[in-house]
Amino acid sequence: MICKKMLAVSFVSFLLIVTGCGDSDTIPEEDGISIEVANNTEEIVITYAAFFGEDLDEWGEDLLGDEVIAPGETVTFVLPEGEYDLSLFNQDFFVINSTFNISEDIRVDVGGGGKVPVLVQNTSDHDILFFFVLPSELIDFDPVNAEDETLDEDWAETWAEIWEDEDIFKYQLLDDREVIIAENGRRFFFIAPGTYDFLVVNEEIEPFFDWGVEIEEDDRKVITVQ
Repeated sequence: MICKKMLAVSFVSFLLIVTGCGDSDTIPEEDGISIEVANNTEEIVITYAAFFGEDLDEWGEDLLGDEVIAPGETVTFVLPEGEYDLSLFNQDFFVINSTFNISEDIRVDVGGGGKVPVLVQNTSDHDILFFFVLPSELIDFDPVNAEDETLDEDWAETWAEIWEDEDIFKYQLLDDREVIIAENGRRFFFIAPGTYDFLVVNEEIEPFFDWGVEIEEDDRKVITVQ
């Protein structure tokens, strides 16, 4: 783990505080919004913290500068009052987390709690709008024929029923303001160990699926949508 002492940097009217390695620091009394980002992963380094807001000099400005948020570290940004969006990236610009409409103090936890990083990479020609992670017992239907691996003839009807069920959207992990862009967009998700049905839907409302996926504690899953 990269260990840093307490660091305070001021520019574009914000304050950045980095804590780690057991340090206990108190955020100074400052007017504004406190946005605490905790990297609870074991191996993913947060390299870029892109903020979007009217009070920033640049749209999507990286407020980490030369710093990173290593595993086990916590960073607190103090920004002027307003409303902000935040996207976190690794060094390869894979999206790690996106949080929208931040207008009050908030803590953003990345990973932790025994959750496993799952990387979704979109190599198709269409943006991904939905990523559903469904408990396998939820849908008692396997859309693929075991004999020839073709779609079951009843799949279209079943898919229509699934799509019309509003309860399915509580298993949707992408915010409705976020997409995984076409042609190599990549997004991490953190999922508890278990057995799941993965369902991906693109902007054409075409489904892609992976049924009965086992996620174990030491897994590093990659899901590719082609």
